[in-house]
This record gives sequence, C-alpha cells and structure tokens, in this order.
Amino acid sequence: MKGKASFACALVLTAVLAAGAGASGFEDLKSQVKEYTLPNGLTFLVLERHDAPVFSFDTYVDAGGVDEVPGITGIAHMFEHMAFKGTPTIGTKDYPAEKAAMKKVDEAVAALNAELNKGEVADSVKLGALEKTFKDAQAEAKKYVASNEFSKVMEAQGATGFNATTFTDWTQFYYSLPSNRLELWARMEGDRMTNPVLREFYSERDVVYEERRFQESSPSGRLFLDWMNSTYQAHPYGIGGVIGHSSDLKRITREDAWNFWHRNYVGSNMAVAVVGDVTMNDVKKLADRYFSGVQEGPDPPRVRTVEPRHDYEVRVTREEDAQPMVLLGYHIVEGDDPDYTASDLLADILGGGRSSRLYKRLVKEDKVAAQVFAGAGVLGNKYPSLLLVQALVAKDATTDQVEAAIYDELAKMSTEGPTQAELDKVKTQNRARFIRGLRSNSGLARQLAQYEEKWGDWRKMFDYLDDLQAVTVDDVKRVAAEALRPGNRTVGIMKKPAKDGQSS
Repeated sequence: MKGKASFACALVLTAVLAAGAGASGFEDLKSQVKEYTLPNGLTFLVLERHDAPVFSFDTYVDAGGVDEVPGITGIAHMFEHMAFKGTPTIGTKDYPAEKAAMKKVDEAVAALNAELNKGEVADSVKLGALEKTFKDAQAEAKKYVASNEFSKVMEAQGATGFNATTFTDWTQFYYSLPSNRLELWARMEGDRMTNPVLREFYSERDVVYEERRFQESSPSGRLFLDWMNSTYQAHPYGIGGVIGHSSDLKRITREDAWNFWHRNYVGSNMAVAVVGDVTMNDVKKLADRYFSGVQEGPDPPRVRTVEPRHDYEVRVTREEDAQPMVLLGYHIVEGDDPDYTASDLLADILGGGRSSRLYKRLVKEDKVAAQVFAGAGVLGNKYPSLLLVQALVAKDATTDQVEAAIYDELAKMSTEGPTQAELDKVKTQNRARFIRGLRSNSGLARQLAQYEEKWGDWRKMFDYLDDLQAVTVDDVKRVAAEALRPGNRTVGIMKKPAKDGQSS
C-alpha cells in the first residue's frame, strides 16, 4: 500500500515512527478524513489540506480486466480511452446530429459483424461493401466531434496530471486543479460520470489493437503473454491481460461497452476521494448538485471462479533471438488475506533490490544474471495472486544455470526462512516507502479511494503499518514453504535458438 501526503505530515510521521509509536500520528490523519455517500451509493472521501491552493481527486471504479468475459476482453481498458471524450455538451459540435451519426456507425458494425460471424462462408464482396459503409459512417460521425475538448477545457483552467489507468482489478481517473476550480471540476466530472458519450469508440479500439500488436511484436512481450496465459487454469487473471485478445479487439462494439458500463459504473461500485484545499461542506453541496445523476445499481458480483490448488509445474518455452530470460510465478493469497503482507515481504527479501538474496546470489556471486527482480501481486491482488521472480540471463550463462540458482535460494527460504535482519530491513524499506508516499494529495486520494472500493473501507489504509510490524520470521517461512513449492510454479523460459544441438 503506497499512499501520499504533505511533506510536513511525512516528517511528523517519521519522527513518531522513529520513536516507536506510529499509531497516534495516523489516528490524527485518519480523524481528518470525512465521508459522504449519495443516495445512488457513490461515496465521497474528503481530506482538507489548506497549505496550498490546490486539490487532487481520484475516481476509483472497482472494475477492470478481471471483470470481463471471454470474447469481450479489452472492454475495461476501453473506458480509459473513453475517459475524457466528453458528454452531450462537451466534445461535440452538434450532439443531436452526432448521436444520429453514431447510431449509423453502430448499425454498420452490427451488419459487418453479422457477416463476419458466418466464418468461412462469409461473402468477401459483401464484407468489402460493409467495411466501406462502416468507414464512411465513422467519417460522418467524426465531423461532429470537437476533439479533446474536455481535456482542453480542464487544462486551460490549470488541470495537471490529467490521466486514467486500467488494471485487472480497477479503473481510475485523476488529475489536480487550483482550489478555486472546484465547482468546475464537479460539474465536468459529474457530467462525465453521469452522461458519458462513447464517441470515437472504434478509432480508439484501433489504437488499443495497435497496443496489443506492439506487445506481441516484442520477444519479451510474447513470452510474458504466453507465461501469463499459463499461470491460471481457471481464474480470469490469466486471460488476455488488460489490453485484451487481438481477435476480441477486432470485434468488440460500443454496445459491449455500454453493457459493461451499465453493470460496473454504478454509484455503489465507485468512490471519489478529494484531497487538498477544499471543505467538506463545499464538496458535499457539489456532490449533491452534480453527481446525483450517476446511475444507481447493485454492486456487480465478484468473480465466482476459484483457482484450484496447483500441484504440478507448468512450463512455457520460447526460442527467440533475444536476451534469454526466466519468469517464475508462484500462487499466493489475495491482498486482504492476513498472510498477504508476509508474502509481499517475502518477495522483497528474495528480489527487492541490490541487497536482496537473489540479486546477491545470481548477479554478484554466481554472475549468471544481469538483472533479477521479485514482486507480489503482479497480475492483481483482489483475488488470489502471484509472486513473480524474473531474471535476465547474463552473457555466457544459461537459463538452466539461472533456474538452478533461483531454486536453490527458494529452497533455503522455504526450509530456513529469512533472518531477523533481512525481515527488519524490508520492513524498514516498506515503512519508509509508505511514509514517502504520503507526501502528495494525489497519492493519498488514490489510496483512499482504492481502499474504500477494493477493500471495502478506507480506514483499512491506516492499518498498514501495524500489519507490517506484526509479520514475524516464522510467518515469512510458513508462507514461503507453501508458496514456493515446485508444483505451485509456472515457468517461462526465453532461449536463443538452438545451434549445433546447444541452446541457452
């Protein structure tokens, strides 16, 4: 968990923690967070900070790639691309005409997909005509678009850090503004969340498709995709990644996007955190005025599929003219499990920097790796997750040598556990990283919103240091013994093409 706050607050917290009593500093910060929930279920979290005339916000949607279904992968990511395309009043030159033109685009897509669905018996001449109709309809709709008007308006008013991101577990929208633009923000963001217009959907779909092609064009990208798709037998963490499958990206429609939006972009499945030079009273009034139209609905159900226990190794090997690489994935618990913090610390002890076990062994001592890294929660952690070990093979070394050295170190960790000094070191690093992360309004807003929606209560953010401190050497040894089993790993290997019966 990495949040952010003011530098002064960070200094206070550092001093408190150095004295060995972190609770009081966090209780002070915790007591300043105020909460307001609209009748539609949308929750606002407000932390007033009046040291500078700016504020940051984060809108967190508890929906990402994991919430997609086969055949419609990549649709969650499309909302990142649709984020600031505008509304019926922003981003258009003539919305009634544009709406009619977009309907014709949708009809053209439906006709094209219907013919494509015929497979081998599809009429190639008819497909050509339908493709032309689709492109002509897109060109007509584009005439009515005021490109990037939403972002231009906000940036002209001082918005910075204007962005949106998508992951397997979530989608987030965020930027910062001068505090005297609070009502402008509320009006624009409330309108965007209430009345989105998925304009330029198909041109943005083409952009995402090119992102996928770029990923597939890289040897390391191809290995990662193959490895990722092999890490899970059942759970959707292993399906396609956030970008989506190429074949799906060719066929997803604006109707698919609307279905996803109606299911996931409901008030109860989102949270908005506002941190900075604002008042709770102002945010509350503006929330009532501009966000009450956000659609109401039940929380979408969690993914029901449970990944079975893994009891045998899965291997993926690619031969490419690229730097040899080793990827290892080990299944671990989800992020709100009591053992997750121990798993996270285990990853740091193994490969969290130049003083980690694997770096010292593989890079400094054996000199079989050029780089090595380990981390938890690689594909997400809302559901049972992965601990990743990744190593780039050094010149004149082999993937077999790297694997053997890694397995040797993992076996020692499973049987002996870490030393107290190793555990204390990574605890200190994580504690310092957490406190440094409290310096900015934007980072703190992001964490507050995430904890509220992903973990069900923003207050859990303030338990992190206690959870960190509570982890023992025996805890890390125990989770290592369970997670680092040979039968629990998925191995990805990148080798040079064989020469004279030899391979890297």
